[in-house]
Amino acid sequence: MNGNNKKRGNSILIALLCLPLAVILCFSIYYSSLDSVSKVTLSAPDSKPVDYESQEDIDFFVNMIKNALPISTAMRDVSQELPVYITLFPGDSPLEYKLYPSLNLSGCLIVDPSGNLFVPETESAKQLLLKSEFDYLYSSYFLPSLSIVSGETASEILPTECSWQYYKTDGNVYEYSPEKYASGEETYIILKGLENKLIFTPDKEIRPYQMTDISYISDDGSEYTISDIAQLDLSFDTKLAVSFTVKWSGANGAQASGEAKYKFNVIYDVPAVIELQKHDYKIGDVIAVYATHLNESEAFGLDTVLNVPRIKFGLTDKSKGVALLPIGLENASGEYTLNITTGASANEETITVSDIERGAWKPIEVSEEQYASMLSAEKMLAFENALAAITKERPEENYFNFANEKLTYPVGKKDAAYTFGQSVNIGTVSSSGDSGERVCKGIVYTVESSTSVRSAQAGEVVFSGNLAPTGNTVVVYHGYGIYSYYYHLESLNVQVGYKLTNGEIIGKTGSTGFTNGKTALHFAISIDGVFVNPNWFYN
Repeated sequence: MNGNNKKRGNSILIALLCLPLAVILCFSIYYSSLDSVSKVTLSAPDSKPVDYESQEDIDFFVNMIKNALPISTAMRDVSQELPVYITLFPGDSPLEYKLYPSLNLSGCLIVDPSGNLFVPETESAKQLLLKSEFDYLYSSYFLPSLSIVSGETASEILPTECSWQYYKTDGNVYEYSPEKYASGEETYIILKGLENKLIFTPDKEIRPYQMTDISYISDDGSEYTISDIAQLDLSFDTKLAVSFTVKWSGANGAQASGEAKYKFNVIYDVPAVIELQKHDYKIGDVIAVYATHLNESEAFGLDTVLNVPRIKFGLTDKSKGVALLPIGLENASGEYTLNITTGASANEETITVSDIERGAWKPIEVSEEQYASMLSAEKMLAFENALAAITKERPEENYFNFANEKLTYPVGKKDAAYTFGQSVNIGTVSSSGDSGERVCKGIVYTVESSTSVRSAQAGEVVFSGNLAPTGNTVVVYHGYGIYSYYYHLESLNVQVGYKLTNGEIIGKTGSTGFTNGKTALHFAISIDGVFVNPNWFYN
């Protein structure tokens, strides 16, 4: 038995002694084919493959691989690193090698097609890392990136000027320039109440720097003698021009050094203060949300189970504005919470909504011909889709100032034949399966023929055409999400794009569309397509 153990031990020893020879033998199999390489392709991470076809370049890669030193274990874990692929073409059977490069010349690792590990000679590694495809390895030596941070939001700031040098593996100095420079007119927003700061990456501990020529000047010419943006603590929205120079020293063996100049604008934004003038509403009313410390670029969020389309403020003054939230007919009465957020602030308001006085049901007898041509379910769907398309994108311009200008009546103050939210029932439709129920989404005035119809406020015509239920129809956009609708006009006298003044004549009353044979004006108002009670704007 002892003899057998001795034999087994000798066999293991022989196998271990032969292992390096096996690696060398395996590697040497490639030598003969490497003598006939016609092209080398190098594929670095996030870069297009580069072909090397000159004999000098081919010889460099072939010799680097031939002279590489075999090792049994990788010097580091490369499982999380992206390799550079070096593909040699000795005929029709390409050989692909993986290279895990490192600026530490002894840290470059080659994996051959069979999975064997090698380290290139120091001089080969040095020359390899000088190639432009490996510039990404020197990124930590490039100009540090600057970010302006406000809370969780960070934006990169590019320099307007830069002078920068760094060392490569050959010990020589190389010039670096950013891919692009800033114009100096870029604008960034920081919010009061959040942590605001300028951050270089790598930071000051890793790459020390000094800031000089620091300047913070507001639009009105006021200069703030601060050394850091974090020191700003203002009580009003302010736009500042910021500039400074940053210098990085090349002392103490630094691999890179230089300076950069920065110039940009900062809007110091005091979060808007939200206010509701009332908290009790009816269905069809509009919630007017007023804000101070408002700027046009400020973003708001609204969280509520109340069915409203969106919250969007329009300016009524330099830093004041209003957002109109429509309480459409689809909402139910009850108590609702509005959570309005902007920047670092959150506002919670509780409102009560009650039902509207809808009046008694009014039956209307309609002939089958009128129903089919004007009021069928298909005609009503086409009508609603047409109106929805008009209000899909809100125009940016506000044609009047909601804070101090009101809407006017299109035909003077008249008694209404039908009021907002009133239900009617269309007769003689049982064969179609349509219940015949319709709800008035505006106010219907019965008036004399050819009565002048005037714009409820300054605005722009965004629709002028004929729709089956409403006949000759004009829709005007006034601003703040407010659209006014004029139905059953005698004729279409204004075209899309026409700018109206307050009270300007749009057309004459008529009986186009379905009016049950009477002259009428059906007048409606929506906020971003949600119809509301026009009387809210006059009360």
